[in-house]
Amino acid sequence: MSVNKKGIEMSDILCVGQMVVDILVQNVDEVDFNVDTKRVDQILMQNGGDCLNTVIDLKKLGADVGVSGVLGRDPMGEFLYGILKENCIDTGGICFDDSSKTSSVVGLINKSGERVFLYYGGSNDALTFEKVDGRMVENARIVHVGGTYMLPGFDGEGARKLFSLAHKTGAFTTMDVTWDTTGRWLETIKPCLSELDLFVPSINEAKEICGTEDEREIAAFLKDRGVKNVMVKLGGRGCYVDAFGRQYYQKAYKVPVVDTTGAGDSFVAGVLYGLSQRWEPEAITRFAAAVSAHCIQKLGATAGVPSYDSVIDFMKNAE
Repeated sequence: MSVNKKGIEMSDILCVGQMVVDILVQNVDEVDFNVDTKRVDQILMQNGGDCLNTVIDLKKLGADVGVSGVLGRDPMGEFLYGILKENCIDTGGICFDDSSKTSSVVGLINKSGERVFLYYGGSNDALTFEKVDGRMVENARIVHVGGTYMLPGFDGEGARKLFSLAHKTGAFTTMDVTWDTTGRWLETIKPCLSELDLFVPSINEAKEICGTEDEREIAAFLKDRGVKNVMVKLGGRGCYVDAFGRQYYQKAYKVPVVDTTGAGDSFVAGVLYGLSQRWEPEAITRFAAAVSAHCIQKLGATAGVPSYDSVIDFMKNAE
């Protein structure tokens, strides 16, 4: 992070959006409400949320990254704020909302590493375009929104305004999404699609947005509506890329799976890192797949993501 002559933080990448406290419960294969108590292997409290996870992953990789989002003035907000400080991430873009509690999630994880989230919106619901420091946007080369569909005061029109502002100073815009509990899908994000340089949805969300399970048709659908480049995350199958004049599949690395929480966020972090280094598309997605492969080998959204050098060493011999 550097500072310009006006004293404003400058970063290669600015991430805006969802920040959450994850309460992770392992291993839960079923829940029976007729049983009073069930033992589990462990319960952990960690950082979560698409934006916050991506920011922390990027910092671990050595990227120059800034963050903007909303926390509540409560112990959970202090917990996430402390994690940002511990990771040496600038907190100048963080707003505190006195009327909201910090967003939280209970994640139930089964023995295969798959999970389901029980989500409380809280402070994320208070994020608006006006709460994002425009000076930070103007001083970033890449502006990313993470957690779309869980930002009701910002989604759609707020994202459009953000991306439009970013484009005025020549920045590249990207977006990731989570599950839309309202079921509005395309209607919600339609205002910002024409301002979006790269969209990186997961297949589960993308098929709801586009009305098809075919990743090639998904990419075509989104590009017909103004998105410049598309990467569709396919879970264990890897990723389909229709971006920068290339169309191809990036396979996933074969590694043992402990927890898939944050897998998509870590992939996005790898993509953003590669974009900031101006790599070719194939190099970007291979690196992103390697970052994600590390994420799923540990419990928690960011615990498994290592340094840039460790990822590169892994890529030399991994399958």
